[in-house]
Amino acid sequence: MIGDWKHASASVIGTSHLKTDGGVCQDGHCCIYAADVNRLVCVVSDGAGSASRSGEASRLVCDRIANNIIRAPEDDVHTSGFAKRSLSETRMGLEELAEASDLPLREFSCTLLVAIVSDENCSFWQIGDGAICFRSAETDRYEVAFWPSKGEYANTTYFVTDVNAIEELEFDSLDFRVADVAVFSDGLERLALDFNTREAHAKFFTGFFPHLYTQPGGEASEIQALLEQFLGSDRVNTKTDDDKTLVLATRECL
Repeated sequence: MIGDWKHASASVIGTSHLKTDGGVCQDGHCCIYAADVNRLVCVVSDGAGSASRSGEASRLVCDRIANNIIRAPEDDVHTSGFAKRSLSETRMGLEELAEASDLPLREFSCTLLVAIVSDENCSFWQIGDGAICFRSAETDRYEVAFWPSKGEYANTTYFVTDVNAIEELEFDSLDFRVADVAVFSDGLERLALDFNTREAHAKFFTGFFPHLYTQPGGEASEIQALLEQFLGSDRVNTKTDDDKTLVLATRECL
């Protein structure tokens, strides 16, 4: 049964960052349901570990992109033109921050994942790694919007700060009713995705979403606390030492 949107999200620092002096989580995320325009907005940004101000950059990117999406008219928000304009404006914000800080732009490097869901359609954007997975109201199958983008060399990817970021932006718009959506940074890729079949691990998502189905509309603080515990658990930390972010949203009801 389809009802109101409910969501839970968390970002947890990776064990590798805990080992460094002043280590912080460099992931940022935002999940908002704008009831006045009936629009769910999920944004995740993963700051590059080699960039000194990437944590600040990832949070700026999430806030600016989300604000742009909430204000956009319905006939524009699901277009590639809107996605490119929003990316360009956000990148300019990072350039201004870099200039004011007297630092190279690369010190603000971060990825971008965006899911926008309206009543009967949705759109997805991505620069870099991590992934967006979703399930339509008509199926039990979880799909991957884009496979994580890796860079030219090992352990590299693409960033919002890249000179050719507009060309690297992946975009898709679909006309169907989304029931579940999950957005996560690359720290969870090996848990949530099957790299042999290039498909979503259904068991990963079915372990979370049924708990959200029972919640009332809005932010599910109880589930959010459980997400934080899971992301910081030994079960996860033995598989990745990176920062981990997971955003879950559903309008399925039990």
